[in-house]
Amino acid sequence: MLNTQAPTVQDFPTATLVTAGPWFRGHQLDPRPAIVVCPFGGPEFADEATMVVVWYFTIGAPKPGDSVQAMFPHELTPLDDTLTTMDTATFCDIATSLPLGRFAYGDGNDLIAAMNRAVRERIETAPAAHSS
Repeated sequence: MLNTQAPTVQDFPTATLVTAGPWFRGHQLDPRPAIVVCPFGGPEFADEATMVVVWYFTIGAPKPGDSVQAMFPHELTPLDDTLTTMDTATFCDIATSLPLGRFAYGDGNDLIAAMNRAVRERIETAPAAHSS
């Protein structure tokens, strides 16, 4: 049976990789990769939030209104990838630009923690370097 239930904020926890179309001057642009930062209003509003905050990391460092926007869950398409399994170059770009930006009200704290966990996981699963 086909599931026709609309997605909710709970379907998009922090660090979920998605595609979505950011808004620019009242127009929605073509979908591009983004990462979920937190429920709109912060993690303490996860049960009542109707939107999530996403960071369009291909647009630039986190900056509210430009690369960081609130989106409805139905506007998001989850990707079948995680911070630990995603392309290494893209992961490095995200890790490099994350501290250069800013989030409103400390919204990025959980995402920063998730990035730190992913760095550790990637190190643990990396093949050992061999010396000659």
